[in-house]
Amino acid sequence: MSGSTSRFARPKDAFEFGRNWQRYLDRYLDSERKEIAAESLRALVGEPLEGKVFVDIGAGSGLFSLCAHDLGASRVVSIDVDPEAVVAAERLRAAAGSPEQWEVFEASILDPQLPERLPRADIVYSWGVLHHTGDMFAAIRNAAGVVAPGGVFCIAIYNRVTGRLLDSRRWRSVKRFYNRSPSAIRRVLEALYFTYWLAHQIRARRNPVSAAAEYKASRGMGLLTDLVDWLGGYPYEFASVDEIVYFCRDECGLDLVRVIPTTPGGLGNNEFVFRRP
Repeated sequence: MSGSTSRFARPKDAFEFGRNWQRYLDRYLDSERKEIAAESLRALVGEPLEGKVFVDIGAGSGLFSLCAHDLGASRVVSIDVDPEAVVAAERLRAAAGSPEQWEVFEASILDPQLPERLPRADIVYSWGVLHHTGDMFAAIRNAAGVVAPGGVFCIAIYNRVTGRLLDSRRWRSVKRFYNRSPSAIRRVLEALYFTYWLAHQIRARRNPVSAAAEYKASRGMGLLTDLVDWLGGYPYEFASVDEIVYFCRDECGLDLVRVIPTTPGGLGNNEFVFRRP
């Protein structure tokens, strides 16, 4: 299977997610993080992956595709619009012995023809991805179209936050400015944001060193990669829990299984699991 991104390429000011994921593979990924990631995947899906068809939309580093393969999925398909992310996922696939039942290719979920080229999936997984496409609801609709009858749709979408200084709309402006700035300005912004993170830990009476060491407990991620991902993650859209639930029910024909909300008033991801009747 091959994908075409010519008509649906990333915007020129989009964040370089793939390069950031390659840094994650180089600096952070180890056996412990793989185990943590696998456990988070199992917990979110809520059912065994053995023998299932797993489609990973916006595969990034490829870590969760690897976890699905290791957990016994009969077929894994990993797609990403960023060619550097495709390279990262291919690195993990090669390290796993290049299994035939795991395929990685470049494509955009905004391509309305893509769902027709993908297998009907028992599990469609797209964690923290669809809000970075530039057309979130079209991306959700296309991704939901891949879910087989009885299959599950697992997504995470940034929460809509209003009524504070750095609300969702202002963060979007910050991210856009970061991506349109020269590299020297980006490094300054990264240093400022890391300082902001340190100050937040101290205000919360947490040891920053311990907080950084424990960060991997969150899906096996790496602190510095995630901080840069958050600062630069553009395009950037967001939605309330109700907006996502109603859209997936009314526009995509999915039943809600559960919601795992972010902290009240937080800018993080709300996690959703839906099922196709």
